[in-house]
Amino acid sequence: MRRSNQLPMESAPLNIRMLAASAMVLAFAGCGGFSPRAEAPLSASANARGAASKELVYLSDVKTNTVAIYSYPDGKSVGKLTNLGKPRSECVDTDGDVWVADIEAFQIDKFKPGGTTPSAALSTQGLPSGCSVNPVDGDIAVAGGPNGIVLSIFHRSTHNHWRDAKTFTDTAMKNGYFCGYDAKGNLYLDGKKSDGTFQLAELSYGAKALVDLTADQSIKMPGQVQWDGKYLAIGDTSLSPTVVYQFSISGRKATKTGATTLGGTRSVRQFWIDGDRIVGPDYGVDVGIWAYPGGGSPAKKIAILGYGAAVTAAP
Repeated sequence: MRRSNQLPMESAPLNIRMLAASAMVLAFAGCGGFSPRAEAPLSASANARGAASKELVYLSDVKTNTVAIYSYPDGKSVGKLTNLGKPRSECVDTDGDVWVADIEAFQIDKFKPGGTTPSAALSTQGLPSGCSVNPVDGDIAVAGGPNGIVLSIFHRSTHNHWRDAKTFTDTAMKNGYFCGYDAKGNLYLDGKKSDGTFQLAELSYGAKALVDLTADQSIKMPGQVQWDGKYLAIGDTSLSPTVVYQFSISGRKATKTGATTLGGTRSVRQFWIDGDRIVGPDYGVDVGIWAYPGGGSPAKKIAILGYGAAVTAAP
């Protein structure tokens, strides 16, 4: 039975209604297996990745409710995931497999390269508003949930089996929006308090409960959370153009160290940082690729109405 909860980041623009989940079919062309790749960027420069390296970017398209697949960073269409419910956010595990958060199906699905069906499907507590994979142990975190739940974590046990999600609540946070692991397995979650103000929380590796952090930068509408290799990057989707802030974390304090302005955007919600580039789906407009952390004008645009993005390695 579907619930009537709506995704906070999208409820006003789309007024999403819960419908029956659709079966998933993968229509994929021109690509084979993926090389192992950690979600946390392994390189800070394109030169370090190497001129011969190939990557793919997965982009959820809110107009067609598909996930478009492009070669990256040149932006040539190579395939798509079709017959989805309402795919929005994506994340990548250390094997290079892509997880798709489907807010209509109330689940996240893992796609292996070349597969025709998900290799794993995990039911979520409420709408899965964002996901992230722990680079240390492979656990997958999902932000959002009903009845005070702000975070769920699925533990990957032996033989690649998944245990039922452990859920987390936070007395200060009413809604969880996006989450991201750092390279050490510490998890960060952004959201809003009951009064609508910004809240950031941390679940340190091995901890049993979320701890609230104080941030010296106000964020009106929480966006993607992602470790960029050195700092915690958090977007403010209320700004036009969208700004991605970098924070250093020490104890229970998040201190702003920089900011990246994604020039020409209206509302980038779930971006993806790939070394010295950032992919930003501008909600209801298009998808841009910028220098990171430089920002400014986009180096390239892709003409789909994107919401979320994830980059993974290609052969």
